[in-house]
Amino acid sequence: MPSSAWTSVLDLDPDHEYVALATRFEVTSRRHLLAIVGSTQQLWRSLPTTAGLAGHQFDVSPRQGTLSTLTAWRDRSSLETFVRGPLHASLVTRTRPLMKASRFAEWVSPGAELPPTWQTANRRLDASRTS
Repeated sequence: MPSSAWTSVLDLDPDHEYVALATRFEVTSRRHLLAIVGSTQQLWRSLPTTAGLAGHQFDVSPRQGTLSTLTAWRDRSSLETFVRGPLHASLVTRTRPLMKASRFAEWVSPGAELPPTWQTANRRLDASRTS
């Protein structure tokens, strides 16, 4: 299954503090992973025009049965607007029954340290609580 390289959306200010967010979604069954990835396509296609998004990346691990995302946002308000938006809310409602566990990790990062690495994201996700 595909994973993506980091895609920058904004020109980064090295001194600005951005909000980084890593997510990891574990599916109830590995066969649901393809359905979830398919469900996310409209959302991923909309990202380049999402206000406040600095950059994004995703990783799909069929062996682990996980979909992980890594994003950076101009500010917390931009992230919250996206999360509460209709496209994201609809996706959450449709895919929630297929999820076994979710992890979220958020931190502030100066633009000079973006993009975040999967190593950093996974370390933070592993330390976060499962929801």
